[in-house]
Amino acid sequence: MNMRMKFRNVVNDGTAMPPRLRMQYNMWALEKLPRDGEEWTVPQKLDQVVAAGFGGFEAFSTDPAEAEELRQMLKDRGLGIGFNAFAWTAEDLKPAIEMAQRMGAGYISAQVFGSLRGAAEITDRLMEMYEVANASLMPLFIETHRGRVTQDLRRTVKIVRNFGRVRFTGDFSHYIVAGEEGGPWSQELWDHFRPIAERCGNFHGRIGFGEQVQNDIGDGSGQMAQQFKKLWTLGMAAWLKRSQPGDILPFCAELGPPLYSITDLNGREISDRWAQSLVIKRLAEEAWADAQNELAN
Repeated sequence: MNMRMKFRNVVNDGTAMPPRLRMQYNMWALEKLPRDGEEWTVPQKLDQVVAAGFGGFEAFSTDPAEAEELRQMLKDRGLGIGFNAFAWTAEDLKPAIEMAQRMGAGYISAQVFGSLRGAAEITDRLMEMYEVANASLMPLFIETHRGRVTQDLRRTVKIVRNFGRVRFTGDFSHYIVAGEEGGPWSQELWDHFRPIAERCGNFHGRIGFGEQVQNDIGDGSGQMAQQFKKLWTLGMAAWLKRSQPGDILPFCAELGPPLYSITDLNGREISDRWAQSLVIKRLAEEAWADAQNELAN
C-alpha cells in the first residue's frame, strides 16, 4: 500500500496521549478587539488567547518573514498551529503547503473556490488536492463555506458519496444562513448534516440563526445554539470512534469582525465578540464531553 493510501489525514502530535480537543482562535477573529478601546497588538491578542485557555491558533500568511515572526510568537506561547489556505486547484495549494510547513503547522484548512461547479468536477478537483497534500504528509480539511465548492448541503453530500476520504472543517453556520434554516431543524436537514459532520477533522465555531451568519447567542442556552452543540457532538463522536493516541481535534472559536458581526449605525458592534467567543468555547467543550460520554455508555 502506498503512502497516500496509508495517510490518515488527521492532526496527530506523535505522542501516546489520549485523543483530545484543542480549542483555538485565529487572527481574523481577533481583528478590532476589544470592542471598546484601542485594538490589542498582536502579542497582546495572543496573550489574551492563552489566558482564556485556548491551546491552538489558525494562521495565514503569504510573506515568509511575517510567517516566521508569527510562528515564533505562537511557539513561545505553546500554541499549536493550523494554517488557512485559499485555492482553486491543487497547484494553488502547493505554496500554502510550503508556508504551512515553514510555520510548523499541523494541518491546512482550505477554502476552495468554485461554487458554480458541479459535484463531479468538484470531486475531481478535491481528489487532486488530496494527492498533493497527502504526498506532503499534510492533513487537509475542506472548509464548509458559502461561495465555495461546499456552497450547499446537497452538493456537499454528493461530494461525500463520490469521495468518502474527504475531510472537512465544519463551519455549519454557512449552511444555516444559505438555506435560511431558522427554527427547529427537520430530520431531512439532520440527514444531510450527518455525513458531513462525521467527516470533520476540524471545526469552526459560529452560530447563525438563518438570517444572519453570526449572532449573539447570550449564554448559549437557546434552541439554535443547542442544535449546533448537538451537531458538534455528532461530529466529535464520529471522530473519537476512529481516533488513535496522539490525535488532536482542533476547534476554532471563529467569530468574525464587521461585516460578519452586526453593528449599530455608528459602526459599533452590538455584541461583545470576545465574550461570545468564550461562550462558543464552553459549548464546544460541553459537546466534547457529551461525545465522550456517548461512547462510554
